[in-house]
Amino acid sequence: MAHILVVDDDGDLRALLKTALERDGHQVSLLDRGGAVSEAHCRWADCILLDVMMPGEDGFATCRRIRALAACPILFLTAKTEEADVLTGLGLGGDDYLSKPFRIAELRARVAAHLRRESRAPRSGGRPGPPAAASAAAGWTSIWRSGPSTAGRNRCT
Repeated sequence: MAHILVVDDDGDLRALLKTALERDGHQVSLLDRGGAVSEAHCRWADCILLDVMMPGEDGFATCRRIRALAACPILFLTAKTEEADVLTGLGLGGDDYLSKPFRIAELRARVAAHLRRESRAPRSGGRPGPPAAASAAAGWTSIWRSGPSTAGRNRCT
């Protein structure tokens, strides 16, 4: 069970999201404005669903304010569909961006995917690749070079 924080000024949508996410076994808290999101909410939440167009502090400003406090995924739910808005939301630290109207099944699937991703153990050692022993046994060597090449891009040799 995950803790989901829903921040949206539309009461009907908040209620719908609460019902759907609780059916998936999540504990859901609801807020009607971005300015109400506190540091305690950020520590509690495993995922935050954040509307962009709210009175007072909008979703972008809320994300900017809480991103350093919230280590969880932030998914924007908004009627703002312009590419610049999507890029702004993702650039501010949002992890996903769903345009309204959206299908509730798709939202539930995206929340589940983000929660799965968050529960995975982090990889150590940087770039994934074959284990060192397997690489040596197979005689593999690779060097990543950056800079000019005849193709004008990075090469692996």
